Amino acid sequence: MKFIGNTLDVAKFLDRKIKFNEVIKSISTDTRSLKKDSLFIAIKGKNFDGNDFVNDALAKGSNVVIADNKRFKNNKNKRIIYVNNSIKALRKISNNIIKNYLGNVIAITGSNGKTTTTNIIGKTLKNNSKTLKNFNNEIGMPLSLMNASSDSKNLIFEIGASKFKDIDYLSKILKPNIGVITNIGNSHLESLKNINGVFQVKSEIVKNIKKNGFLIVPNDNRKHLSAWRKMRSDITIISFGMNSDSDFHPTDIKIKSNGLSFLASSRLLEKTIKISTSLEGYHNIKNILSAFAVHYCLGQNLQHFSKSIRISKLDNLRQIKHKWLKGSTLIDDSYNANPDSTKKSIDLLSNYNKKTVLLLGDMLELGTFKKKLHKEIGEYAKSKGIDKLIAFGELTKHSIEAFGKNGIFFNDEAKLKNYLRKNITSKNVILIKGSRGMKMERFIDV
Repeated sequence: MKFIGNTLDVAKFLDRKIKFNEVIKSISTDTRSLKKDSLFIAIKGKNFDGNDFVNDALAKGSNVVIADNKRFKNNKNKRIIYVNNSIKALRKISNNIIKNYLGNVIAITGSNGKTTTTNIIGKTLKNNSKTLKNFNNEIGMPLSLMNASSDSKNLIFEIGASKFKDIDYLSKILKPNIGVITNIGNSHLESLKNINGVFQVKSEIVKNIKKNGFLIVPNDNRKHLSAWRKMRSDITIISFGMNSDSDFHPTDIKIKSNGLSFLASSRLLEKTIKISTSLEGYHNIKNILSAFAVHYCLGQNLQHFSKSIRISKLDNLRQIKHKWLKGSTLIDDSYNANPDSTKKSIDLLSNYNKKTVLLLGDMLELGTFKKKLHKEIGEYAKSKGIDKLIAFGELTKHSIEAFGKNGIFFNDEAKLKNYLRKNITSKNVILIKGSRGMKMERFIDV
């Protein structure tokens, strides 16, 4: 049973009177995906106003609508609930859900690995509800919560940030028992300025963890780890990483093109736990360790974690593998990119014995570091033995310059597609990567 399963649930969590009780099968902020018996929430954005589609939502079968345009303030339609601000209404509903929830809340943030870690926990932890898709902002996270099962003993949420105070806003709603920071990397530098800004915004989660709760953090940077330890004395800090002084670290690592295995080791455990999974890539070791630490903090059976991750279908959620042109292998990592996630993708690609091709689009929102960081990617791809770098977009010119021989730059979509059709063969494995705004998925269907 979902937290919001009928109109009376809306009334309860919004503190409003609704005199009729009808089922709510889905919740949406977009009338294009609206279904019958839904709750429609009208959100006003920069380029659209959901209030303009209220009547359309009702015509499509919405049982109740939340709207914040003043023209609905004194409306007589019992299905339209007027609020001063729809996003604040989402926050109020979410606050009231969490206030009455007795189970565990796990919140995951970080520059990379949030979605993968969230899904690992979701696949291995019993009786849980987790983030829908990648709904991790001030609109998406409340929607995930409202759609979660009220019978779940564990709620797992990915929370993202593009600017300061984003993580504070979301974690203040969730009040997690366990907060996870997957890593601190070069992301959203246009608004966060530098790595210290990234550390600051991701660390906003710390103050909102419940007393006697847990903070799970990477042991990549001693300065960061020391700072986290000083932030709270009433929560337990657990570290994970490749270093043996991490609370959880790997030994006996084996990386293959169809998965990986290692032993999860810790001074906190009586013995090591064998981990074997279909997840690919060295970077996923840390994602697995952070999920493993969540199980430990919850007092779960760690052998159950080992069995669950081994038998679960855990494809790389952002690195989806297909058979492609002329029998080649395509790794679709086109969803998004920043310098750190791109390096991890290059690491993954370098594990393959075929002729490797990286098709790279611009990495956006890097502020004053954009040229330097694109150059570093070209240098990194070359150092990892990538056979060919194909670049698209203005900033990737710097990557091509650094990569040198076998680097090819395109600024014409049609010409790039034609090149792929003519030159990719069964001997190639090609990985496509770029920021969301570059829409690199356009090069998959050539």
